[in-house]
Amino acid sequence: MAKGIKSIKQQQVVGTSVYLVVDHWHDGTTEADKNKKVTWLCFAQDRKTPLDTRVLDSKDSYIIKIPSKLAGSYRYYVEASLSGKKDPKANTGLDVFGTATKKIVTSKWCTKPDAEDVRKTYVFSYGHLVYLGLETEGLNGDKLIVDVYRRVPGGGGADDDQHMDTYTNVQVIDGEVNLKMGNTYKWFGKIKRPNATEEFYVKVKDASGQYVSDGKDKLHARFLRIKNQVVSKNVETPTNHTPTKVDKPDINFKRYEPCRYDKIIVHDKDSNKDAFDFTLYDPLQKKNITRYETLAKSNEEGKTIDLTFEKTTNKGCFTKPSHKKEVEIYINGKKQRTEILKGDNYALPIQASANTVLLRTSPEVFFITPDSPTTYRVVSRTCAQPGNPIEIVVYPNVEREVAFVLTMLPTYNRERNLKFTKQESLTSYNKEKSLKLIRDEVETLIHTKGGFGFGLQAKVKVDNIESSIELGRTKSQIKRLIDFYYKLNEYLSMFDAGNKESQDLEYKVRPGIKWTFDVEPPNIALALRFTNRKIGNTQQVVTQITGGVALKPIVKFKIGVDLMSLLQFMGLGGKIADWIKNVLEAKYKFTIYVIFEAFLEARGELTMAYNKIEGFGPGPRKLQIEAGVAIKGGAKSTEFVTVIVPEPDGKPQTVKVEKWKGEASGTTSFVYTYEISSDKKGQYSQHKLEFTGIKATIVVYSIKQGMKYNESYRKDFTIIEKPDEPIAKSEKEYTI
Repeated sequence: MAKGIKSIKQQQVVGTSVYLVVDHWHDGTTEADKNKKVTWLCFAQDRKTPLDTRVLDSKDSYIIKIPSKLAGSYRYYVEASLSGKKDPKANTGLDVFGTATKKIVTSKWCTKPDAEDVRKTYVFSYGHLVYLGLETEGLNGDKLIVDVYRRVPGGGGADDDQHMDTYTNVQVIDGEVNLKMGNTYKWFGKIKRPNATEEFYVKVKDASGQYVSDGKDKLHARFLRIKNQVVSKNVETPTNHTPTKVDKPDINFKRYEPCRYDKIIVHDKDSNKDAFDFTLYDPLQKKNITRYETLAKSNEEGKTIDLTFEKTTNKGCFTKPSHKKEVEIYINGKKQRTEILKGDNYALPIQASANTVLLRTSPEVFFITPDSPTTYRVVSRTCAQPGNPIEIVVYPNVEREVAFVLTMLPTYNRERNLKFTKQESLTSYNKEKSLKLIRDEVETLIHTKGGFGFGLQAKVKVDNIESSIELGRTKSQIKRLIDFYYKLNEYLSMFDAGNKESQDLEYKVRPGIKWTFDVEPPNIALALRFTNRKIGNTQQVVTQITGGVALKPIVKFKIGVDLMSLLQFMGLGGKIADWIKNVLEAKYKFTIYVIFEAFLEARGELTMAYNKIEGFGPGPRKLQIEAGVAIKGGAKSTEFVTVIVPEPDGKPQTVKVEKWKGEASGTTSFVYTYEISSDKKGQYSQHKLEFTGIKATIVVYSIKQGMKYNESYRKDFTIIEKPDEPIAKSEKEYTI
C-alpha cells in the first residue's frame, strides 16, 4: 500500500503570496509519518529546473511570493515530499502562478540587448540593429504583439502616425522583453519623404489583442531616433533576447504576509555586565530559536529583557478577527497578561526564583539541589507567525564552593599545644584567588599527637545571601582516619629502638650545640566553585566550574641553631653568661632561647575553568621559590598545668601546657616567581624577584579565664616595608 503525500492544495492567496498545504495522504501513511518533516520542492515551468528546497513541519504552509513582475501565464511547479525527492512517477504537486494587472512599467531603446537607454544620447541609422527593452507586470510567460509606429510631425496625433512593422510571438521572460529589430532598413523604404531625423515608438498587445498601457498611455518607448542615412541593407530575423535570466526567475520564497514581523532581537547582558544583541528569529538567516536563557536576581524586581520585533505590521490580516499589535505573557505555563506593543520594542520584566527559605534553613540540601528556572513565554500573533512563542528562561545567580585543606606538618610542631591553628600559607590561597566565595581562611585542625591536620568548608550564595554548610560528619570521618594512622604509628614505634626525642629546639636538653634540620612535606589545598554563568552572544546559561590546586609548600627545608647553646663555646665570657642563664632559669622556673633559622621553600598554584560551550580554559599557573632568614627569642615557663581542650566531636581531652610563654621574632626573605597567565593580548609567561621587607612580632601566651590557653598579647611591627616594585621583572613573553 502506497504511503506519503498524495496531493497538495492552494490554501489561500494574500496579495502576491500563494499559500500551499498538504491536502491528502496515501492510505498507507501512519500518523507518525504524518507528523514528520515535509520537504517542499519548487521547479521552473519545465518541472525539471530546481528553484527552491525547504523543510517545514507537516502542518506548516509553504508560501511563495510571486511579485507583479513575475505574475502572468508562467507556472512554477511545487511538490511536497516525505522522502525529500520529487516523485519520479506521478506529478503530485501543483502549478502555481501569480496574477496582476497587465502593465508596461518601463521602456527603452538600446544598442545591445538589455543595455542602457540611449534615446537621448544616440541617433541610429537605417540598417542598424536596434533593441527594444520593456519591463512588465502581469505578463510573465505571455507572448506579445509589438507594433512600431513613426510619429508624423504636424499630424492629428497618434491616429495619423504611420505603422511601420509588427513583431509577433514576443516572449516575456522574467517579466522582461528584450527584442532585437534587425530590419530597420525596410522602414526607410516605407517613408516617402524622410526627414533629417525620424522618431519611432511602439504599441503592445497581449495574446487577446488588447493594448497594454503603462497606467496612463498606450504609447511606449518614445522615441527611437533614426537619422536620414543608410548604413546597411541587411535584414535579420527579429529575436527576443534575455541573455542572463532565462529560466531563473527572481522569486522570493520567504514567508510573506502584510501582517508580520521580520526579526526578533533580544537585548541582554552577560555575566560580566557587557551588553549584546542576540537574534532569535530571522527568516533570512533561517534562524528560529524559541528558547533563550539568562540570569537575574532572585525574588527581586528591576531587571528587564528588551525585545525588538523588527518591522512589525498588522495590516491586511486574512484571519478574522484581525490580529492586534500586542504580546501575550505566560509565566511557568500560566497566562499573566496581554500588553499592547508601542512601536517595535517591548521590555519584559524578569526575575529568578530560588528557594531562599531552604538556603537559610538547610544550605547543605540547597547546595545539592539543581536550580529551578522561571520560564516566561512571549507570544506575538501575526499572520506570518500565527503561533511562534519565544521562551525566556531565567536562572538565579547562584555560587557554590567547597574547599579542602590537608596539612602534613613536622611531628611535635612547636605550637602543638594549641588545639586549633591556621595554616596561612595554604588558606591565603582561598582568600586571594578567584575562588572568592570562601573569603575567610579555611580552619585547619591540628592533631595533638602529630602534624596531620585538615580543613573542610563549603558555602553557597544566592545574590547577596551567603550561607555556610555544616560538614561536621565528614570532618569526623576524616578525623577517625587520622586517629587510625597514629594508632598504627604508635604500634610500629614499639619495634624501633631508635631515639624518638623531639627535634624541636625548645625541647632539646642534651649537651652540645642545639640545631635542627627540618624537611616539611607538601601541604595541599583544593577548591571548586560552581557558578551559573551567562555567556554573551549565545542563548544559553551554563554551569561555570572553576577549580584550583595549591601546594604550599611543594617542599620546604629549614636549618636552625639555638644561639644560647653557643655560649659555652665562647670563651670565659661565654661560660659566665651560660652559668648565669642556667642559675636564673633554675631559680625562676623558666627557660630562654634565641634561635637563628634559614629556610628555602618551593610552592605552586594551578587554576582552570570549564563550561560546556567554551570547554576547558587554563587559569594562572605560578611557581615560587622563597629564601629567607629569621631570628626569634623568647622565654617560657618550665612549669606545666593540665587543661581540658574539646575535640571537634565534642569529647574533652587533657593536655599539658606551659603556664606562660612569650616570644619575639623577625623575618625577611626574597621570593622568585615564575608565572603563566593571560591578558587581552593572549597567554604569556613572566619572571620576577621580590624583597618581602622585614617584619617582627611579639606574642605572649598564658592561662587565663579558668582552664583556657590564650594568646594574651600580640604586637606586629613592620621594620622595612615591602617595596612596591620587584627588584627585577622580565618582559611578558607571549606564546603564539
